Amino acid sequence: MSGGNEDGDERSGRERQIRHRKVTPEPEEANRHLLGLVANLESCEINDLPPLYDRIDHLIEELFTSPPPSEAQAELEFSYYGYRIELDQSGNVSLMKLGESPTEPREE
Repeated sequence: MSGGNEDGDERSGRERQIRHRKVTPEPEEANRHLLGLVANLESCEINDLPPLYDRIDHLIEELFTSPPPSEAQAELEFSYYGYRIELDQSGNVSLMKLGESPTEPREE
């Protein structure tokens, strides 16, 4: 007899699934491309997401504007909208769902 909830375990495994994508390492487009990936996973529009620069300022642009030598293997890792995101200087992106996506406060 199993003491665990198989449906819950299965759902938890899906939520922790890591998705690998690629963005073009262009400073002026990188933020929008990354937001597009999250919007696609969340089935929403980019404009429905909170601004990325409020969370990590211009770090993505900086990674691509003057990247360190490739031997440095530089990466950014941060949390945004219910995802743990890793981005390297070549534009490789890993997105791991941490749980429920946050909802924006309702205006009254």
